[in-house]
Amino acid sequence: MKKGPVVCIGAALIDETYTCMAEPRQGTSNPASYFRSPGGVARNIANHLALLGQSIELITHFGSDRDGQWLMEKCSSDGIGISHSIINDVATGRFVAMLSPEGDLFTGAVSTHFESQLTPAFLEQKIHLLKSASVLLIDTNLGKESLNWILQLCRLEKIPCIIEPVSVPKAARLRNADLSNILLITPNRDEMLALSGESDKLDTNQLIGHILERGVNNLWIRDGRNGSAIYSSGFSFELAAPEVGVVDTTGAGDAALAGWIYAWLFNKTQEECIGYGHSMAKLMLQVKGAIRTDLTQDLLETTFSEK
Repeated sequence: MKKGPVVCIGAALIDETYTCMAEPRQGTSNPASYFRSPGGVARNIANHLALLGQSIELITHFGSDRDGQWLMEKCSSDGIGISHSIINDVATGRFVAMLSPEGDLFTGAVSTHFESQLTPAFLEQKIHLLKSASVLLIDTNLGKESLNWILQLCRLEKIPCIIEPVSVPKAARLRNADLSNILLITPNRDEMLALSGESDKLDTNQLIGHILERGVNNLWIRDGRNGSAIYSSGFSFELAAPEVGVVDTTGAGDAALAGWIYAWLFNKTQEECIGYGHSMAKLMLQVKGAIRTDLTQDLLETTFSEK
């Protein structure tokens, strides 16, 4: 197993999920059930890895409001190190999701302040921790300057770095970034278009080639029910999505990436890393919210062995 903590840098949010009773419609009120849970891409991944027994440090922003206090308590109780995060009077971030009755995302809205809080000057204060990491996981809730600062540090110090693009608008923050020697990036097709700046007339293979030419070591494209595929120089591997009764799709992608990182830390093959990712997604899709609170190494290993 690789040494050093996993350091996750990015969003910690309050997730509010509304699951509609019927197919949601735009421009009107939709009757729905309500669920509140901890969220944020970097925080979700940190949470699952902590439940899997990994040493985790989360660098994020928490407000000193009630939401922030609740979120910090949740992180600490699940074994996530938060002593390197910033805490102040700026409001805690919030994500609101509207889901179909089948658990698919209809629309979402997010309010955050990570760009103004997690600045290069603040991250510079954490450089000793960053250099000690077995791997850095960053999400694109960070601003362009902070993203570029971290990517440059990883190149200079040869720190394995994984990027989760989060969304189409935020993936565009990587459009002109130097992605050389990035361990892994995980966009869908729309996010690939955003981070590459290429025409939507390009087919998927052309987009894959364009991103790999920028120096990315591994490109993992996830496509929900259609499964996923990973690409690197001279290598590709596809895996069908697991069969599962979907309760809620919230956080499934974050869970999948946590599964991939977990397997990578134990020096698993690329095929096995993807398999662990799919197993984590399967476990996540069966529960409400962004975290599988009963997750253990044994549960993940059993699910992986059943594939």
